[in-house]
Amino acid sequence: MSEGVTARRDMVVSKGGALAAVAAGGAIGSLGRWGAGLLAPGAVWPTLLVNVTGALAMGLLVAWLAAGERHPLVRPAVSVGLLGGWTTYSSFALDAHGLAGDGLGDLLAYLVLTLGLGLGAALLGLVIGDRLWHASPSADEAVAEEEL
Repeated sequence: MSEGVTARRDMVVSKGGALAAVAAGGAIGSLGRWGAGLLAPGAVWPTLLVNVTGALAMGLLVAWLAAGERHPLVRPAVSVGLLGGWTTYSSFALDAHGLAGDGLGDLLAYLVLTLGLGLGAALLGLVIGDRLWHASPSADEAVAEEEL
């Protein structure tokens, strides 16, 4: 990449581009999560759905980022903004608290499903992404060391 393009990209990011990218991604992700919640109001399943699909998407994103050079605003827009708005720890905690009143079995099942499926989905995303985009192990390590 030429120095002019690199300098321009650095300027875009340093001049508030990252803030705008995160805000735009967050608005889209949050609206999507809100829409998913409308599908089954009061139920815990929309929260489980958005968190597991968000974990899968994060795994795919990490593999895609590791496979090549991307615009510097992609990472903050998608990982922090879009996926940060789409996934929700606060609703997960609130749902778990609500299930605690229904008995220990429902609560434990929800916790195990959320954590197990989330971790499994993230790993699946990484594996699928590595196969799709042929990321090298050293690139995976470089992406893992950067803040998402």
